[in-house]
Amino acid sequence: MKNILLFFLFVVGVVNHGEGKNVRLHGSLKEFGKSVVIMDFDGAVGDVSKARSQKIVVNEDGSFDFSFDLKKPGYYSVGRNTLYLTPGDDMEVYLGTSQPQSWFKGKGADVNNYMKGRLFPHEGSFLRGGDNVKDDFEQTRKCIEELAAQREKELKALQNVSKEFIELEMMRIKADVANSYMMYLWYSSLLRDKKTKEEKAKVISEFHNSIREYMNPLLKEISAKDKYLDIAVVRFVLLMCYDMDVFDFPKSKRLKEFECVCTMGERMEEEMIPSLYDELYTWGSKLKQADFKQAFLGRLEERAKLMEGRPAIDFIVLDMDGKERKLSDYKGKVMFVDFWATWCGPCWGEMPHFIELSKKYPNIQFVGVAVDDTMKSWLKSMKKDTGHGSVLELFATDPFVRMKWDITGIPRFLLIDENFKIISASAPRPSQKDVIIPLLEKYSKK
Repeated sequence: MKNILLFFLFVVGVVNHGEGKNVRLHGSLKEFGKSVVIMDFDGAVGDVSKARSQKIVVNEDGSFDFSFDLKKPGYYSVGRNTLYLTPGDDMEVYLGTSQPQSWFKGKGADVNNYMKGRLFPHEGSFLRGGDNVKDDFEQTRKCIEELAAQREKELKALQNVSKEFIELEMMRIKADVANSYMMYLWYSSLLRDKKTKEEKAKVISEFHNSIREYMNPLLKEISAKDKYLDIAVVRFVLLMCYDMDVFDFPKSKRLKEFECVCTMGERMEEEMIPSLYDELYTWGSKLKQADFKQAFLGRLEERAKLMEGRPAIDFIVLDMDGKERKLSDYKGKVMFVDFWATWCGPCWGEMPHFIELSKKYPNIQFVGVAVDDTMKSWLKSMKKDTGHGSVLELFATDPFVRMKWDITGIPRFLLIDENFKIISASAPRPSQKDVIIPLLEKYSKK
């Protein structure tokens, strides 16, 4: 295997803001209920790797004072808040778990108070989860255009903002419009009475052809400059339409490489084994966009830490009595670990299977690790449900446990050997009896 050494800047927020840092944020993050809150870089490279993420340390009363170096303006996200930060910004902020609750004061506040109105691609942008869907597409389109015009008016009324920001946000509005057109299909009744795949495919094809005249001009505008890829909804729309022959728009070298990086990045969710590592490393080494290349290979190295035979990544846990320990304290048996949360429906769906298997394989230590934001909700749930079988229930106090284990979705299952080395960082689910039982049988006999 190739021996490479990559260094990544992961800047930790500090309380002392008098050390020449370029951006300062201070105020309250109380609503998040966490001791550390992550601020992610929201540009295109942020979709490839979280190496540019920042850690914001929060005091017990929810206050914080955070500074970091920033070379050029860019988009960042904290929870559902999207910020636009510029070197020299100094703001008092209240960041809520949803955008409307947040507020900003100080240098950079005008831009970020405007950003509170940022729409969400997965909610259909201007369709707002279906609330603005009318009787037919034409009526809906007129509503979308009116809402976009109002948003544009708000943007142009801003004072003391850069031309760069105005340009980028104009592209966001256009991308939100395009996204609204595309998502109309799924929020409307067009597919409601269609039973077969053929019927649905016909309606989808006809709909896409019917909006082609509206979509193509928008797609050409939002794909005209590579810098527009730093807008999340632009990336969302361009990737959604990328392989659709019905739409025609220019695809720059950077957009093409971004699409490939996103596609290949999905391979990293597979079980990382040496052959896959070598394949992805060889592919990533040939990337032409320097920032994509560094981000892709960096994420690959992080995933490689989870290969079979590597030392398991340890973290602090609390048991149901509130006693603090490390996960490694329970080594000595093979561990089957379930990362879950009380708010996760699929997690609850796996739990009966997990408990059933724990009774069948007493030589294996079954461990449930809750990654809820607060211990209170976990304890409440545990006290209600006393039928845990032989499962050891723990709570992860480490706010970075998901990042360390590269957990992008739950439930997530691990197999760790008796020496606390990784067997599998993406083990089969307990409900996948045909694949998990042979593994449990194998390691139960050790």
